[in-house]
Order: sequence, then structure tokens, then C-alpha cells
Amino acid sequence: MLGVPRSGTTLIGNYLGSAPGVLNFAEYGGFYVANSVAPAVIRRIPGHHHEDYLADLRRHARTFAERIARAQGCGWYVDHTPWNLEISAALAEEPAGALFVLMLRHYSGTILSLRRFAWAGDSWEDNARLWVALCGKIVDLPAERLIPVSYDALAAEPDKTLASLTCALGERGYPVDELDAGMLGLSHAAIIGEPRPVIGAEENGQVVGLRPISSFDADRWSGDIHERVWPIAMDTHFELLRRFPDSYRCPPKPSLKIHDEHQGLIGYNLQTW
Repeated sequence: MLGVPRSGTTLIGNYLGSAPGVLNFAEYGGFYVANSVAPAVIRRIPGHHHEDYLADLRRHARTFAERIARAQGCGWYVDHTPWNLEISAALAEEPAGALFVLMLRHYSGTILSLRRFAWAGDSWEDNARLWVALCGKIVDLPAERLIPVSYDALAAEPDKTLASLTCALGERGYPVDELDAGMLGLSHAAIIGEPRPVIGAEENGQVVGLRPISSFDADRWSGDIHERVWPIAMDTHFELLRRFPDSYRCPPKPSLKIHDEHQGLIGYNLQTW
């Protein structure tokens, strides 16, 4: 499972990891540590055999996951560390059996969610640059093993979107018939004190169907925020629309206002979205 943080990787990762024949590693982190964290640290240290060590570490990240999965009788495992998107080029060299499910979320909803976390930057511009930087790694993923999923489409049309995802996975031998829909009734990656809406509709504690939810809080998105992030996000936004016309969606365009501390609210016509 790949995607910019706050784009639905935890939700869909837990859903895809719910089948009995699949080991859900959650945010395993092994691939990210071996291909990003460890190289950044060890290459700053004077010494020998660094590259040989890193090559062994990369192999270990994969063989460890495979060994644990086999020990538990699982034919598949799922890692939904969102930061794995940063190391797309390295993951593309993994065995041909590896599949990549990519969550795509419109820049507005992603940036609004990222803004709540200090690790995502100190400004709206920082959040936009993070979204752009990680989306720029998508090109390194092997197209023939890539299954893109729109978070915004999932929120608006959960039945249709999940059906398309499970069909694509089923054609590649994934045990989709064993998936637990109950995962869709849980709030994943929620902020403490702010429960997130879920697409699983429940009756008597059981998920009995799916319901649409909003993928974007239009009340929090203002014209001045848009003016700050649009120049940064624009090129990547249009590239995603071009590359994934069926899997990168825009939520409904909000009616925006710019707020000025001296002049109050100023009318704003959103031309770009």
C-alpha cells in the first residue's frame, strides 16, 4: 500500500490485510528503513563496506517479511507504510510478484489533513511541497503492477470503487473473497478527539453496507489557503489528472472567500481546482 500520508493507506491497507491468507504488517517500516533511513545515516559515517551492508539490509527487509508470512501460513503480506512512496524506485526492483496499490487523494483534502501534524511542515506551503514531492515518486512504480485507487472516489462511491479494486486484485490472484468488510466500519488513523467518518454502515455492530462520506472539509478550505498552495500543487495536480484520469478525482469545488484581517471577508472566485 502506497500513498501520501493521510490519503487512505491505513483504511485500505487494513482492509486488504484482513483476509486470513494475508499477513497484515500494518506500517512495517522495514523497506523504508532499509532504503531511506539507514542509507542516510550510514553514508555520513566514515568506514568501509557500507554499500555491501545496505544491500544485505535491503534483502533482509524482504526476506524477513516473507519468512514471517510463511510461518503464519500466509501466501501474501501487506505493508501500508505511506512513506514507502518515497522509495518507489527501490520497491520497483522487488520480485515480480509484488503488487502496488496506490492511494491518490486530491491535494486539497491531503493538505488539510497534513496541516494538523507538525511532522508535515510549518506552513500550508510546506504541506503542499510534501504532497508534490511524494507524488513525484509515482513515476518510478512499474505500471504493469500498479493499481491506483482514488480516495475521493472511494468516499463518494465506495461500492463502485471497492468493486473495481477487488476485481483488479482478484485478477492477480489476491484472496479478495476472504476480505473482512468489518474493517471498513472502523475509524483508521483518526486524530485523537476527532473521530473520522467511516464508509461502513453498521447495524447492531455489524457492517451491512457502504455509505458515501465527504473526502474534503470545504469549510476549512479558504481562498487565501488556495492562493498559497495552488502555485506549488498545480503542475503535479494536472499531471495526476493526465496520468490517472479514472483514479485521481476532484471533490466538489467549494465556494471560497478570502479573509483579510483588516478588510474582513473579500469575495473570491475559484477559477482553478
